[in-house]
Amino acid sequence: MVVGIAMGGVSVFFTTGGPEEEMKKAVGKFAIYSAYASQLAVLSGEPMGLMLEPPEWRENPLDEGWRYRWQKMTLEGWVDDMQLESIELPKAMELSILIDDHEWAWENAPEIREPIIAFYPSGDITPFSIEFRHEELDGNTQTVNVDVWGEVVWKEQAELAKEREEERERYR
Repeated sequence: MVVGIAMGGVSVFFTTGGPEEEMKKAVGKFAIYSAYASQLAVLSGEPMGLMLEPPEWRENPLDEGWRYRWQKMTLEGWVDDMQLESIELPKAMELSILIDDHEWAWENAPEIREPIIAFYPSGDITPFSIEFRHEELDGNTQTVNVDVWGEVVWKEQAELAKEREEERERYR
């Protein structure tokens, strides 16, 4: 049940949980962590990397889902960042990943595992788009990507915010 009053700016949301809520929570967390990693790279002066691990790279591929973790570049190479925890996505979630507009063929990735997306101290980010799908939600996808300004954006949330802003403008 969703109740919203546009003029008063009051919204009340009652959710039932389930796969839709699970996906939104996972995508939201990913978008926030990605934006934070970008800021951390700029502030610390150290490149940050996003290491994505498909289930097939995991110890128990039939029982585990995707995992992502953050690494920073040091003199010793890429090491796990202690400020950002590694995140296990639910097994029911699937990812499609584009790097520089090319699908990431993780099946053919080299044995040495390194981050595929970098966040640089200059503010630059490897151009990427990650589409999240939940096996129980037909056709419902959520996408996080880098926009033309070099910002990490949760596409569907940005579109929803734009629609809400346009609606507010109509009532002014």
